[in-house]
Amino acid sequence: MKITDRITYPSPRLAFSAIKVPWTVTKTVGEYYTTGTIYTKTDPEFENSVVKNVTVAVLASLAVAASVSDAKLMPYPMYSMFKSQKGKGAAKDMPGFGETVDGDKEFLWVVKPSKAKYAILYLHGGGYSFPLAPAQLIGMMGVWWALSPDKRENLAIAVLDYHLTTYRHYYPTQIFETIEAYRKLTAQGYEVILLGDSCGTNLALAAARFAAYPEEAKNHFSEYTQFNWDFLPLQPVKYLILLAPWILPTCAAKPYPGVNHKGEFVALSINEKGWDYIKNLDRAKVTPFVEFNSTNYKDHWAEVPAFNGNGSVLYIYGEREYFRESQESFAKEVGHNNFTSLMQPGGIHDCLFVAEVLDLKSSKGQRRMIAGEHRKKYNFGAIADYLEDILP
Repeated sequence: MKITDRITYPSPRLAFSAIKVPWTVTKTVGEYYTTGTIYTKTDPEFENSVVKNVTVAVLASLAVAASVSDAKLMPYPMYSMFKSQKGKGAAKDMPGFGETVDGDKEFLWVVKPSKAKYAILYLHGGGYSFPLAPAQLIGMMGVWWALSPDKRENLAIAVLDYHLTTYRHYYPTQIFETIEAYRKLTAQGYEVILLGDSCGTNLALAAARFAAYPEEAKNHFSEYTQFNWDFLPLQPVKYLILLAPWILPTCAAKPYPGVNHKGEFVALSINEKGWDYIKNLDRAKVTPFVEFNSTNYKDHWAEVPAFNGNGSVLYIYGEREYFRESQESFAKEVGHNNFTSLMQPGGIHDCLFVAEVLDLKSSKGQRRMIAGEHRKKYNFGAIADYLEDILP
């Protein structure tokens, strides 16, 4: 990546939103101490913390205003983020933290216990345009610490720093990189659990189909000759953890009847990022690996162990998400076997990484993480329960 690729200025929309931050702060504080904020009224996670309410209100106002070019303002690649965290707080007691997977600086271990037989491959959200955020790294650390000590020692976690549309890497770049990463982990003997949030779920689902439908994958992806595809058989995906799923990237998000979406973390125009992902390609042609509301169980998912009863799925979405209709439609179509679908009461998009991690960033929060106190939070608790059912 050239240094000139990183030179940028905030988009006009983001700049205007930033100017309004003082007003957002003042308004949120006032509501918190009087009528209550939209967050305190809907989600217990926001009770008793004016800081959390203000932080999420500000982040949400900036997030819905951000364009693809604004992603260049974020730290990237992730290697430096790991380097700054290594040896500190909870990371200090996480074996292998920040080490590369097979020498690849774009594929790093969050934790690698020596006796682990299972590994999470984490695929981060961000509309295919934003890089791994510090909150997402903290969140994955929290997933590991939420487990009981004996279960924890059997689980490794790796995160893939896949290339972004912001830097002109479009479909199917991210799928190619995910398959390569998945193959590396399975070659090391791990039973791999795919965990994604937001667009990371879209990527995880594409990878699950790639592994389960090799002939279809070969016929489709072999046309993209700029990639050195390996179409040898892959270990099928048995376990999926899908958080705030982004099922239909090129279609605009829309309000759910009777739901107050105030303070939501995505814009209705989020499909702009979805169209940027498939960049000038025929939407119908890529649909089986991108637009999952246009798929059906019999033709597209029946061979995936995670869906057909030979594995399992944990599927979490928020009550107040703009994606809710799409999320529930997909769950209804594919959720027949060992499919745990949870709607977080009052939850906004990607609540684990937007809200639940805020208590875990400080030194005090890291100590609480090590003690496992965060397991009582909605998403951390549900993920820990699911993983402990899987792990021997």
